[in-house]
Amino acid sequence: MVVFTAVRDTSILRPLIALAAPSGWPSDLVAVSLLPLVAVLAAVFLTRWWPWLLVAGVVLSLPTALVHLNPDLGGHPSLTIIALAGPPVVLLAVLAAAQKLLRRGARTAGLVLLGLTVGTQLFAASLAGASWLMLATGGLVWHLILTVLSIAGAALAVSTRGARARDPEWPAPRPLPARFAVAAILAALLPMAAGAVDVMKVSEILELPVESISRHAEVVVAIGGLIVLVGGVIACAIAGSRAFFAAATSASVQVGAMAPLLLAVYSVAFQPVLSWLAAAVGVAAGCLVGASRWRVQFAVGGAVVSALVLFIVDLGTGGVPEKLIDHDAVIPGALLLALLCAAVVAVIVTTGPRLAEDGVVVPVLGPLASVLVFGGAGAMTAVGVQNASPTRLEPVHHLGYSAGLLLLAAALIAGTGAFEHLRTRSKPEAVSA
Repeated sequence: MVVFTAVRDTSILRPLIALAAPSGWPSDLVAVSLLPLVAVLAAVFLTRWWPWLLVAGVVLSLPTALVHLNPDLGGHPSLTIIALAGPPVVLLAVLAAAQKLLRRGARTAGLVLLGLTVGTQLFAASLAGASWLMLATGGLVWHLILTVLSIAGAALAVSTRGARARDPEWPAPRPLPARFAVAAILAALLPMAAGAVDVMKVSEILELPVESISRHAEVVVAIGGLIVLVGGVIACAIAGSRAFFAAATSASVQVGAMAPLLLAVYSVAFQPVLSWLAAAVGVAAGCLVGASRWRVQFAVGGAVVSALVLFIVDLGTGGVPEKLIDHDAVIPGALLLALLCAAVVAVIVTTGPRLAEDGVVVPVLGPLASVLVFGGAGAMTAVGVQNASPTRLEPVHHLGYSAGLLLLAAALIAGTGAFEHLRTRSKPEAVSA
């Protein structure tokens, strides 16, 4: 997955599963455009065979890795479309493996694996650097190393499936509940609604001139994102309250971290080694605290501290956070990158244990969380938190909104943790009565 996400792009945390849906319907490539969507839907329902899904995802991702060896291969349009299917399938396979580990009782390994599903994207963003800078970051070497590791990991997962099948401690696979199946299908299809929103439709709805809407392209993106976000909330509601709060927590911290991550990655863009070291330390710290018994407290504290740091950065720079970049403040940038990576990973890890008990890690942290990130990121263009503006650093001028989303994630974790604690305490009382 890192092989794909390290490709330069304007978004730091890409909702890979939501992006598998086709954004349009080209008449000559309809079948190929549907391949990523079909692959995602198949993976959601075939998680009991996650080793083979891992192999399929690696194979689909290989063309993107080969492009870095032979750039001429990147000119074929179908290659770009097919490549969109690889990372989502890998992500769903890894989520399924984490769920298996958690249900078997291997909590530390399962929680670390959950953290790495988002940690790999954060690490990849640090490798790619700022999307608009053409810097020699040693990306080819990293691509080769990670491609070899991905092939080896997929082969190992398949070769050991017999031993797992003979081990009685491995739990039997559970069928996906009907309401989660419906919610996952809806979430996978929803991103296509954003592609149906264009300037003409917005002009008719708002009764404004087309020329006026054309001058503010972020309005179209925001309306499309809002439609997807509302649909995602409905899909989460279908799945139930626990799924709703878990997906909302995961999405809030990811959307909230996008703008400050852009600032942090750009501030250390000219120090590539420091960049990936900071990201690696942050991801490792997030996995470490996420696997501890105090994961909820660490996650809440990390999200709150990250929000306070963003307020301080905004205030200390006079509302112009890119001063960190102008003044070559690489150490503050690296510390911010490490803090954000740790906070995002720790927050997402906290949502895993309860979902694993119900056997629904894949649909909730997969399609449901991804569609909320996709819709939320689109809707936030209305306040400049995403890159709808010609100014690439426009999102970092609105760190207050990002801090607010991080505080929302902290509140969701604290509230869910308090509810689960009270429910656990009430059970012995009910039994004794």
